[in-house]
Amino acid sequence: MRGHQMLYVGTTDQDEVARVRRRIEERGLASHMNDTKWRALCSAIVEELPFPPAYQRKLVLSDNPEPAVFDAAPWYCGDWAASPEASLGICIEWLKVAPRRSVSVGQLLPPRLEDCSVPLVAILRRLHIPFREEDGFLIILGHG
Repeated sequence: MRGHQMLYVGTTDQDEVARVRRRIEERGLASHMNDTKWRALCSAIVEELPFPPAYQRKLVLSDNPEPAVFDAAPWYCGDWAASPEASLGICIEWLKVAPRRSVSVGQLLPPRLEDCSVPLVAILRRLHIPFREEDGFLIILGHG
């Protein structure tokens, strides 16, 4: 996955940061991640995994996660290198990561399943990223 543009995790519109901080305080959430950890995680995923896994995200200011329906082995990859929401680390409540993807090999054959669970868990542990495993997904906690 080398050659992808590295995502920038940092500050954004100060009004939005203030809204996020108010919501975090109102809900009594604790911060588990910082910009340095988000940057290290995104860099490791882009540089070390065979594919960037898809994810469902729950933002602090949103009531519902996106996408609403999330498969255990999506056909698409996650945008760990350029997604606007990932550039706002303070905004992420959690990411539900599918460490598998379905790869089409033709109309007559079933899709091939690729899995990056083992190296992804190793990255999370090495970087001391708070996560839990749940129903085959890895839940990365930004706030909780």
